[in-house]
Amino acid sequence: MQMYRFRLILFYLLFFLPFFIARSQFDQATTKKLLENYSLQLFEGNAAGYMGPLVIVSNVGANHGFFESAHVPKIDVFHFELSVQSVFSWVRNDQKNFTGYVPIEDQPNDGPEVRLFKLFLRAAAKNGDLQSELQTSTVFGGPGSWFRIPKNYIPVPAEQLKNIPDSLQLTTGISRDFVFAGVPQVSLGTYRNTQLLLRFIPKVTFDTAVGKFSFFGVAVKHAFTNWFEQFSIDAAVMVSYQHSTIDNMVGVTKAKLAAQTDMFSANIHASKRFNWFEPFLGISYEHLQSNGSYTFTLPANVVSQIGYDIDPQQAKIALADNAVKVTLGSSFHWGLASLFISAGISKQFVLGAGLSYAFSNPF
Repeated sequence: MQMYRFRLILFYLLFFLPFFIARSQFDQATTKKLLENYSLQLFEGNAAGYMGPLVIVSNVGANHGFFESAHVPKIDVFHFELSVQSVFSWVRNDQKNFTGYVPIEDQPNDGPEVRLFKLFLRAAAKNGDLQSELQTSTVFGGPGSWFRIPKNYIPVPAEQLKNIPDSLQLTTGISRDFVFAGVPQVSLGTYRNTQLLLRFIPKVTFDTAVGKFSFFGVAVKHAFTNWFEQFSIDAAVMVSYQHSTIDNMVGVTKAKLAAQTDMFSANIHASKRFNWFEPFLGISYEHLQSNGSYTFTLPANVVSQIGYDIDPQQAKIALADNAVKVTLGSSFHWGLASLFISAGISKQFVLGAGLSYAFSNPF
């Protein structure tokens, strides 16, 4: 160990000392640049694991409840129905933690400060004094983990080490088990056994865990059983598209998340009405694609320790997810009004309940 550290210091003296003499070693300006560049790599490597569950859980929930019946009137006449539902989307246990990554390998765009810093980190990792992978929390998890900087591997005077924080927090969560959304929807029809469904909500804060959430969606529903007389149930196929935005402040740094997500789905569903009671069942395929950014600075306790903050850094986030979902539920009719409840079972468990009112009755 001592021989290895001696060689490390010798390497530092021969190749990097002239650079840091010119730059006052680890002075505040140099260290600030180091922290900006390295923290950006740190968050870029962990942003998807940290923020991904928030984007997926909130959008899967908001995409729920496009149908509460497979019935479509056979008459080609204009009518519309308004519905609104509350949706709860549960967070799985494995969406509360993920394996965090501490970058120690050189990258093509690394500056001299970052390359030198990673050299020290690799030395610490080789001797077992640094974990480059560790369990930490997602946005839905608990306190999370800290990345301890092995200062004893950085061969500079103690006065210079004061410009470097003792540790950097990888992530911290808010300890949540579900998220909530409100979903209004309008159904328009009918033409050739086909309905158009529209949903829209401006930027609102349904749930502080999600932040400001907005979306619009469109779907086309076709009742293919209307073409046949022998069917005793109603069945329909549907394709839908939904676009959403999320703006949220999260974590100890009050980092800003801005995400835009597109969801595509196709389903087949069926229902059977027994007077006022109508159970329904459906199966769907859903695809999610999301792009966003995560803008952050240093935590307040780190700023307090070293006496300065970095300029805001922005890490990019790209997510994709696919799922097959089974939806089952029941509608309860009373005149032109209906009460409905449903559950969606896939990678996420979603529970929805709402009311609808048909402003005309072509049935």
